[in-house]
Amino acid sequence: MQRLFAKLFLALMLILFAAPRTALAMPEIFPFDQIKSGMTGKAYTVVDGSGKIEQFNVKIVGVTDEGKGSKRMIMASASGEVIRRTGGILQGMSGSPIYINGKLVGALSATLKEMDPYTFFITPIENMLEMWTLPDPKSQVNYFKFAKEQEAQAADENKNDSTDAANTDATDNEPNEQSDDDSQLEELGALYFSGFDTNGAKFLRRELQPLGLKKLQATPASVERGLDLNATLEPGSALGVAIVYGDFSLGATGTVTAVDGKRILAFGHPFTHSGNVNYFMTDASVIGSVSGLTGNGVKLAGIGHIIGRVNQDRDAGVAGILGTFPAVVPITVTVHDNDLDKEETYNATIAYNENLIPKLGASIAYTALSKMADSLAESTVDIDFNIKTDAVAGGELSRKNMFYNPSDVGQVAVLELMQALNLVCSNTKEESNIFGVNVSISFDTERRTASIVSITPDKKVVKPGETVNLTVELQPYRKPAEKVVLPYTVPLTARQGNLALEIHGGALVPVAQAVAANSGLVTADSNQTYEDKIKNFLKTGKNNQLVVEVGSSGEVKTDKQLRREIAQAKRAQARLKKDGKSLKKADSKVDTNYIIDNVMRTTLSVEKV
Repeated sequence: MQRLFAKLFLALMLILFAAPRTALAMPEIFPFDQIKSGMTGKAYTVVDGSGKIEQFNVKIVGVTDEGKGSKRMIMASASGEVIRRTGGILQGMSGSPIYINGKLVGALSATLKEMDPYTFFITPIENMLEMWTLPDPKSQVNYFKFAKEQEAQAADENKNDSTDAANTDATDNEPNEQSDDDSQLEELGALYFSGFDTNGAKFLRRELQPLGLKKLQATPASVERGLDLNATLEPGSALGVAIVYGDFSLGATGTVTAVDGKRILAFGHPFTHSGNVNYFMTDASVIGSVSGLTGNGVKLAGIGHIIGRVNQDRDAGVAGILGTFPAVVPITVTVHDNDLDKEETYNATIAYNENLIPKLGASIAYTALSKMADSLAESTVDIDFNIKTDAVAGGELSRKNMFYNPSDVGQVAVLELMQALNLVCSNTKEESNIFGVNVSISFDTERRTASIVSITPDKKVVKPGETVNLTVELQPYRKPAEKVVLPYTVPLTARQGNLALEIHGGALVPVAQAVAANSGLVTADSNQTYEDKIKNFLKTGKNNQLVVEVGSSGEVKTDKQLRREIAQAKRAQARLKKDGKSLKKADSKVDTNYIIDNVMRTTLSVEKV
């Protein structure tokens, strides 16, 4: 994927501002095939807010190697003062390096589910080193624009970081999700979010669960944000991997396993298991640890400064590079409360991942609305979004719509945003760029729906190609009736006789479409091009629009009839051209201030031409 970036600029920044430092190099490794039961060593990790890397004792219990295709693991037990203090191995310790006689064995990565908290498993370092040899085709997306914007915003980063996650119920009073994996191993990654309220957290969990991102936990957001171009890491340091960064954050924290210059290995298990990726690498602040009553406790930590890019997310762990940055999709959501005349703007940045962008974009928009509304009562929402992308001519995909629901309208309101982002990310020819997403939402607790009560054409007898104005009387919910004029151009293929018209809300499926769908006819939708899918999405009627279409006679037309109608239309066009007239088709849709909730018919009489 080609994106705008300036490697020379970033390189210059690094030269000018990076403090001299001695790069760490890989230590000698302890080969897996030489590991024996009874060997002892040390593990290194951070367990409290001091940030100090501490050590605990490790004793090898045994090794597992079931041959080709299986995952080699080393079983060990932990002991010592640090382990007594934490009550055993903690979630968030994953990646902690294990050494025997000063040689690197691998990364602490898993425990046995709901069993001895002092027994754990180690991913051999040989497995992790392979990540440094894998291709990195996404590396060309490194660009400086994000870095520059983050530096400019650094002074304002304390705005929304202090209380959101602390006030979020991490469990939402829901039962724990059951893993589909029958293995008794439990990976020790800690997946954290901040900025999402309780409703936003539920929405986020629901959207991410099919992608395997489970066990989401709320954590207070770090006040230390922005870029750190001079960051250094060492084995045992706390490390963060983030998909979303800003007023909303989503990521995982763990421990650095190995450092070789600017190359990093960590975790010892996958984060999203997505292969070659573009994720934020961050430093992390450990807040403290909580012991588990029936199993592993948790090391609470928050992601901090962006310090690099994670480029591999594999079975053996994650790998990344200090001082480089991923492609990103900035998203801004502005929410206006019409009742209180109050407005708030939220900013976040999503690391470029086509599988995650639609779900995360919708989750951020929904949460922004939820936090402002602070209620699940009935309300009406106007949503207007603009996606800056090279997927469409003109560089922008925009859509406005109105939604009403008796409870939690936000769940419905953000679905079109998710659909639009999915369309952009589903280009099978090439990867489309998304340069930014802007969402504007306004809401009030008023029910703004209306029903059609009458339709009056300005003329009942018409000719093919002629425009008729339909006066539509609307009855808004508990308000005086209103009238809207809806123009309609009679099709050139209209036959002599009665022409049934259906007037309905843009979101309602007209009878003609329903009959065609039930008839078993194959539509062109399955053969649509990528460009046509986007065009049809943009042409889709809106909830607050009045739409007029030809009604169904219940007749399924044959190919011969369709060809005859097309020939008729061509003859009519030729006559108009001969007479010096042009057929300027009137728009058969008109916006209203209400969501239209019903369908009504009227009939015109078509004269023979």
